[in-house]
Amino acid sequence: MTPDLLSTLNKGGTGLNLRELAQTLASSETAPQIDRLQRAQENDSLRLSGMAQVRAQFDALGATLVQAAGNPVLTVETDTAALAPRVTDRAALVTGSVSLDVASLARPQVLEFAGFTSGTQTLAAGDLTLEFGAWSGDDFAVNAARDSLTLTLGPGSTLQGLAETLNRLPGVTAQILDKGDGTVSLGVLTDTGAQNALRLRAQDAGGEGLSLAAFDTTTANAARQVQAAGDAQFWVNGIAVTRPSNQISDILPGVEVSLLAATSGTLRVDRNGSAARENVQTLIAGLNDTLGLLRGLTRTGGSDGAAGELAGERNLQALEGALRRLIAQPIAGFANRPISLAELGIATERNGSLRFDPPAFDRTFATRASDFDALFDNKLRALSGRAEVTGTPAVGLQAGDLRFERDAAGNATLDGFRMSGFQLRDGRLGHTVLAGPARGLSVITPPDLTSDTVRFGRSFAESLAILLDDAVSGAGLIGRRENDIDRQNTQRAERIEMLETRAALVEKRYLSRFAAMEQAVSQMNSTASYLQNLVDMWSRQK
Repeated sequence: MTPDLLSTLNKGGTGLNLRELAQTLASSETAPQIDRLQRAQENDSLRLSGMAQVRAQFDALGATLVQAAGNPVLTVETDTAALAPRVTDRAALVTGSVSLDVASLARPQVLEFAGFTSGTQTLAAGDLTLEFGAWSGDDFAVNAARDSLTLTLGPGSTLQGLAETLNRLPGVTAQILDKGDGTVSLGVLTDTGAQNALRLRAQDAGGEGLSLAAFDTTTANAARQVQAAGDAQFWVNGIAVTRPSNQISDILPGVEVSLLAATSGTLRVDRNGSAARENVQTLIAGLNDTLGLLRGLTRTGGSDGAAGELAGERNLQALEGALRRLIAQPIAGFANRPISLAELGIATERNGSLRFDPPAFDRTFATRASDFDALFDNKLRALSGRAEVTGTPAVGLQAGDLRFERDAAGNATLDGFRMSGFQLRDGRLGHTVLAGPARGLSVITPPDLTSDTVRFGRSFAESLAILLDDAVSGAGLIGRRENDIDRQNTQRAERIEMLETRAALVEKRYLSRFAAMEQAVSQMNSTASYLQNLVDMWSRQK
């Protein structure tokens, strides 16, 4: 029965607002349930908002860790600008100093082939062979570690084309230079180092163009050479050494030093107390912000104020507990005994917040400054000092000591896990873990070293980052709870839609029944009106 028909019937029927009555009756069956579901959705929206606040705070704490890690405690300093140190492996740094006296820098060989008319000048076809080695007067000693290279130039090749081809070769740089006197020169540079000089051998194949003999240096090196290749010569703590490059990476562990000029100076690796203090205070501020947010969101209310948005959320309470346990847990793998945050100047107040403790900080930095490495830098080393340990420890690897063993047959294990073996060119033996929590770690030893202890220390910052990342992952405490809330809200939305559909059907059923009732009442009213009219007519006839 359509609404228009119901309105028409209603004019001669009960006179009641039957549409409103049908809506009221239908909603009375579903409205309480819909209201409860919508209130639950609103509450869960607040919880999701609280979870988003936690995620944002974790991001902020992660940024704090990055900021502190970028302010290293262990630093490399120099007393002269002509020595430029760059840290390449912070975990390999050790405190100490080294004096350098640089007599000369490493130099590339510079060759000039002059007298050409232009870069487009045509060259004869043929082969040009480049050999690497060292010149001593007119004698050339080939560098056996580098292969010779042969360029084949076809008919129509140009000087510019030769320069571009040379420039693509490893260890060679070439350029066409306008001399300003109407001629151009081909300049050729090599890598630095006495063993990286060039000898060029030319073999013409005939044809038009300039003979390739113009580039042959087998007997004319001195005439073409503008600068001879040379090694850097310097003294390290009084010991004379040479290197083919001005970037020296084997003077201080974990440091590359660029030699910029002949000079004398000192490089020092030491810990900076101001940086350590700043990092500790930065870490405390970030942890307090995080703990304060978790505490406020999960507050149950009562005499101390209103309940938090995430009151009763056990996952968040568990996360706060895990964070507090991490703060209270000593850090293993850095010294002969675990290091506590309290020793580093991070004290815990009665209300659970953290504060900076200057006396504790000063005591530890004065006597055990290396303990502060445990805050932001992992440590992986062999206790014998004779083995080299490399690789990135997996998340599941526990901090502490791992035992390395190699038997007479060459089979090796690390903490009981089998390792694959290999041999380096210098005769040392390497072994890599293929499975287990130490997977990917490699131990490189001299042949006579058959056992050692590998000590691994995971920094507080990395342990904290692992905790935060795990919490917000899909399987973590926050990730799981968010997924649960999303799933429940989806189910509630489907339930509300179903109840609204049901209410519409109930309303339609009521309207249909009311229409039938209204039609009957209308008919009865019409009959009553007819009878009344008859009675009135009879009364007038009397």
